[in-house]
Amino acid sequence: MRKSLILITLGIMLAVHGRNSAGQDRPRYTPQRPTISPYLNLLRNDSGPLPNYYSLVRPQLNQQSFDNRILSTTRAQELQVRKLNEVTDAAAAGPTGTGGTFGNLSQFRNRSHFYPAKQRNFQRR
Repeated sequence: MRKSLILITLGIMLAVHGRNSAGQDRPRYTPQRPTISPYLNLLRNDSGPLPNYYSLVRPQLNQQSFDNRILSTTRAQELQVRKLNEVTDAAAAGPTGTGGTFGNLSQFRNRSHFYPAKQRNFQRR
């Protein structure tokens, strides 16, 4: 009798622990759009000079469409920046991936080869 009670208790503990750990593995639900309709504002009893559609519902719909446009523009810009970074990284690596040819120590806007350095006469002592 005692063994069966221990086994039942152990089984319940494992079942509860398995249920809790399985719930932690699932990602949390986050909706992509509002879960409450702006049209519910039509039922409000606000006494204003404009109907509820023009004072509450329509501005909220306009804001949602504006937010969606901004979000899509931002995503497109991020994609373009990623592509530019990939292109510049590939160009910087050179054709063989070594970063250029060996011995090529050119610098941007270095015009020293156009103007030779003055010859200095060093005296030996």
